[in-house]
Amino acid sequence: MSSFLDDIKSPFKNGNSVGQLLVINISVFLIIIFFKLILFILTVSGLPESSSLFLKVISWIALPMKLKELLFKPWTLLTYMFTHYSVWHIFGNMLMLYIFGKIFQDYAGSKRVPAVYIYGGLIGAVLALATYHLIPAFQQFAPAEFMVGASAGVMAIVLAAATLVPDYLLHLFILGPVRLKFIALFVVVLDLIGVSTYTNAGGHLSHIGGALFGYLFVVQMKKGKDFSVGFNNFLFRVQQLFRRKPKIKIVHKRSLSDEEYNQNRKIRQEEIDAILDKISKSGYESLTKKEKEILFKASNNK
Repeated sequence: MSSFLDDIKSPFKNGNSVGQLLVINISVFLIIIFFKLILFILTVSGLPESSSLFLKVISWIALPMKLKELLFKPWTLLTYMFTHYSVWHIFGNMLMLYIFGKIFQDYAGSKRVPAVYIYGGLIGAVLALATYHLIPAFQQFAPAEFMVGASAGVMAIVLAAATLVPDYLLHLFILGPVRLKFIALFVVVLDLIGVSTYTNAGGHLSHIGGALFGYLFVVQMKKGKDFSVGFNNFLFRVQQLFRRKPKIKIVHKRSLSDEEYNQNRKIRQEEIDAILDKISKSGYESLTKKEKEILFKASNNK
């Protein structure tokens, strides 16, 4: 049991953002399923009103599609993207998050992953809400209650990874090696088709909003503008509020000379360049454990 708990805590200790998002999403899902099971037992026991109680509770963490209700539940803009109550829904989202999130984290750094996920989820929610309330053609297809799921945030990470390393080869079952850009294009086209069929227009619109943000995030990052900086600064301030201030300990350490510093930096950069070259030739899985650790530490310092 202690080993299991250590595995859950591990992503939070080593700064693995993808692992953190997986743990949070799965934990919320398990809590919801447990609560649903309790209500089912009560319903069978002769309390029929308990069946409607589940939807009432979910409505406090799911995104309402009615603006009047959203005004009284603004936190749902955040909580909806961690809420699932279908096994296949969370399985698909978490599988995509793990695969594409790992690639994006390896190349862009762990600190950028949560920002892309959260901003993508927010942009997706805003696009879905705006479409339903501003375009008359979609109003008749508006969902009666609410929207849930990590799909918009996950799509942001998918497009961010595909934009950052479009020619990265992902080995798919049956199909074999496929470039990331083609996979991203395929899932975006599926969402565009989904919007036009109106089967789940709100969900597909949110996916497109998330995908658009993921693409723009990397385009701006390559130009030197990093949207994750403000997000991480805010997150750092929040974390500091709940951390105990350590006792001040004065340690005298000889600082490196400019020559020593530049030499160490040059050696580290040569190691990273060699690893990236190896990835481009043989793929990420060809790296040794030590090479993966060097790349992970370097990405965390970005």
